[in-house]
This record gives sequence, C-alpha cells and structure tokens, in this order.
Amino acid sequence: MWFLFGILEEIDVGNAGFDHTEVTMKHISFFRLSRPVVIVAVLVLIAMLISCERKDDQTAPGQTTVTLGYNPFLADSFTDAPAPIEMIRAAIERAHPDVTLEYYTMPQDMLESLVIWMTSRDSTVDIFGIDEPWVTQFGRAGWAVPLNDRIPDLETRIEPAGLDTYSYRGDRIGVPFWGSLTGLFYRTDILEQYGFDAPNTIDEMIEIIRTVRADRPEIAGLLWPGARSGDSLTMFYATLLHAFGGRYRDDQGNLILDSPASLRAVEAMRSTITEELSPRAAQNWERRESRQRFVAGEAIFSWDNADIITWLDDPERSQVAGNWDLIPFPAQPGGRKVSVTGGFAFAANPFGRNVDAAIKVLDVISQRDVQKGFALAWGPVQYYRELYDDPEVQAYNPNVQKLSALLTGAISRPPSENYAELSGIMREELNGAITGARAVPDAVANMARRARALEQR
Repeated sequence: MWFLFGILEEIDVGNAGFDHTEVTMKHISFFRLSRPVVIVAVLVLIAMLISCERKDDQTAPGQTTVTLGYNPFLADSFTDAPAPIEMIRAAIERAHPDVTLEYYTMPQDMLESLVIWMTSRDSTVDIFGIDEPWVTQFGRAGWAVPLNDRIPDLETRIEPAGLDTYSYRGDRIGVPFWGSLTGLFYRTDILEQYGFDAPNTIDEMIEIIRTVRADRPEIAGLLWPGARSGDSLTMFYATLLHAFGGRYRDDQGNLILDSPASLRAVEAMRSTITEELSPRAAQNWERRESRQRFVAGEAIFSWDNADIITWLDDPERSQVAGNWDLIPFPAQPGGRKVSVTGGFAFAANPFGRNVDAAIKVLDVISQRDVQKGFALAWGPVQYYRELYDDPEVQAYNPNVQKLSALLTGAISRPPSENYAELSGIMREELNGAITGARAVPDAVANMARRARALEQR
C-alpha cells in the first residue's frame, strides 16, 4: 500500500510547511482527474487496504488492533534514543498486552485526508495526529472523542497549557506529545555591559535597544520574521496583541482583530521598522533568516521558537554560546506575557472500530515514560508535569529548564474552523502594514472585516 502514499506526495496534496514534489506532465496525463477526485479515490483505496490488513492483524484470539495515523516522523529519532513509535509500542505491550498498535503513514496533508474521512464517518484510523489550529474545527464537528471522563487522570499529568491548547469548549480532545513555544532571546553580555536587567515591558526593551545602538549602530535591536509566507508573522502578532492587553475574541466568541490593542500591536510591528529598532529586511524574513542572525551574534534581542535552546551553547554552531538567555516576551502594563504554541496531539476517532482500546493507547501516550521518550528523541516541548526536572531529559536537552517560565503563559494561535484561510488573511494584511503597502489602520480594519466574513460563510 505504500505506493499509494507516494502517489499522493507526487501529486502535491500537501500544505505549506512541507516540501512537495512538483506535478509533472506524466502525472497529469496519467491521472486526468481533478485533485479532489484523485484524493478521494486514493483515500478509499487506502481505507480498503488498511481494512484488509486490520482483519488479518486481529486473527489472534483476544487481541485488539488499534490503528494510529500520523506522518513519517513518528518513526524517526533525532538523537540516539529510540524512535517514538518504538517506545509507544513497547509501553503499550507492557500496559496492555492484548492491544496491538498498527502505525500507518498519513499523506503529507493530513488535514485534507482527515476531513474527508471524518465527513464520511470513516473508521480507517482509530487515532490520528491533530495540529493545534484544527482544534476548533474538529471539536465543533464532533470529530474527536472528549477525554475528560475517559482519562480522568489527564489533568494530573499534563500541564494546563498543553491540555487547553487541545480543548474545545471544555472538552479535552487531544493528548499533546510535541510542541513549540515562543519567547524572547537576549544577549546577556550586552545587557550586562550597558547596565541593564532583562526587560519587563516593551518600553524597557526599546530603551535598551536605543541605548546600545547609539553606541553600536552595527548591531540589530529586535529580530523577528515578517515574511507573509510563514505562520510566524501571525504568531508574532498574537504575542504583541496580548502584550498590549488584547485577545482574539470577545465574550460572545466573536473575533475582535480591530480592537485598540490590535491596532497598537500592528503599529508596534510597523514602528520597529520605521524607527530602526529592527532591520528593514525583517519584513521579508522567514524564521530561519531571523534566527541565523541572532545565532551569529548580530542582534540584542530575537523573538523566536524555543527549540534552539538545546544547541545555542554549542560554540561550533553558535556565536553567542554562554552569552544569552530566554524570557517570556515583555508586556506593557495591563497586558499579558505570552508564549505562542505550535505542535501536535493525538486524538481518538469517534467513528473508529475500537474506541475503548484507542483510549487505552492515548492513556499510555499521556504517561511519563512515553512523554519522556518524545523529549529524548525529538526534544522539547512536552507538557508533562515536572518532566524537565528529569536529569536524563536535561542531559539530552541542554537548557531545557528555561522553558518553565514560558509554559505558564502558553497560548494557542487564533482558534478558527478555517485556520488556514484566517492565517492567510492575517498574514496578507499584517505584511502590508509592516511594509508600508497599507496604512496600519486600514490593514487592521481589512483584517478584521475579512476575518468576520470568513467566519460568517
């Protein structure tokens, strides 16, 4: 059946964030079908083959086979620790020897595949990976089993920030296993040289930048990725929105992207460019381009994902080894210091053949041994309580203790049933504002109007 997944990858059914193979004329002439028809046809074939394999797998008396669908990375380890899928299977065998876990590699665009399956109440997979922005869509549609009563100990294991990220109206619908957190990296040596402590407010950060750059104009102040093509721009906006006291939605659940705090956030993004607090090129940078400059020692501050903490002290890879620290992004009085999250959780298919057994598997995944295994194989972030106090986890993930301050303020990206479209709207308007293509008030008004229209469709 693996050739089918190859076909899906060849005809580019993916989404942004992955590298896809360009469609060739050979493929087009071979299929001569519209993209949705091809996807549905291939998914039907996959479901049929998986169904046949499952029947074969369950011939052993008393055995129940649970299928887990996720991308190929589950079989990879980025260290010498076992790959996560190996560890999950070993833990299930210890806890539930009557349960067999089958792992099926999902197409690169898991969301499109899952929507097709869930809409047709398909039972192909019992457990699937869910990205944070999909939570509202899956929760509202009833496409994931609520875990509150099914795994009552979940709250005692996983930090609230992790569970809240994968919750819809109080229902815990996912067990997080890997994520990312944003924060503010800063140069400890530079702040010490100029007599500053780490900034607590945005105004304090600006004061530091202006003081240092008055003496050292060659060094950048604040780095951040402003490219329209990446979701980092949406996440940086979310950071500033909350820093100025804003929020995504009002008490009635309506998006309020044109609030006074939202306007201040976008004005702050634009002013970092116009007032030379950030390099002008930042408005076109992807996250990698922004990150490289901080690692090279070219800036005082950098807003970024926290995953670089594990190698930032390696002198062979970093010019700032031993001269940096990480804190939550500063907030103005009345605002919140937040860390914007990314990542994945596992959810149970309510239409699956073996829901009860799938819950047993999720219960195992939520426990310390498996969560630790993810930390050893993939690195942070996992939300298991006190996981980063573990000496072995610390040995595999240098500086991981710095994440504790970020976890307390973790928030999701803007929740939406149509997150991909919402994010695209936001990135278009935000990039227009920071590049000066649109006046900031116009961009904010457009963003709010288009977002409301999207939600009313």
